[in-house]
Amino acid sequence: MGSVFLPGIVMDPLVSVLRERGSTAEWVAPTESASAEAAAQAYVAAARRVGATTAIAHSNAGNFVPAVAAGSAVQRVVFIDAMVPPLTGGTWCVVPRRMRDSLLASATDGVLPPWTQWWPEKEVDALFPNHETYVRVDAGTPAVDTSYLSSRISAPSGWSADLDCSYVAFGATYADAAGVAAESGWPVRRLELGHLGMLQNPAMVADAVLL
Repeated sequence: MGSVFLPGIVMDPLVSVLRERGSTAEWVAPTESASAEAAAQAYVAAARRVGATTAIAHSNAGNFVPAVAAGSAVQRVVFIDAMVPPLTGGTWCVVPRRMRDSLLASATDGVLPPWTQWWPEKEVDALFPNHETYVRVDAGTPAVDTSYLSSRISAPSGWSADLDCSYVAFGATYADAAGVAAESGWPVRRLELGHLGMLQNPAMVADAVLL
């Protein structure tokens, strides 16, 4: 499950390694991101289409794990440097308020800047194995409407109770989410990689995912 803000190219190396190791793997992400509801429906439809029993959710895609688990055959979930929805359920913003306000201020004609341009190029470039990959991802990064930032998403209390969940953290970007996972008793693996760790060392990430 790739983030709505990133192109499939960032997950391709991990998918390739998982396939080499005998897993049936496919990258999925919504093409419709005008709202969290539309994105959730797209994730669920994709999970059903491929008959997924395991979901690997990266970054913002973590928001949609409860919907995917409820609407498909998914029983195991690995969050990789991803948001973890409130385990008590309820309703929450699909993007944290501080980030939402910052992104809205940088939008043009109702469209957010590409994810690769949210921070100084030097900082973002360091997340990639080389500058050529940065250029390719930058060129393929989807345009997302500002309406997505105002979306809210809901889940029932205890949505994770029947799921086999684990967490793979790439540094401290999602330290709070990793902390929630650890406090919940989920296996937590920490890799010294950037937020796009599956681009930097897909074999290492595959090792962590398959444990």
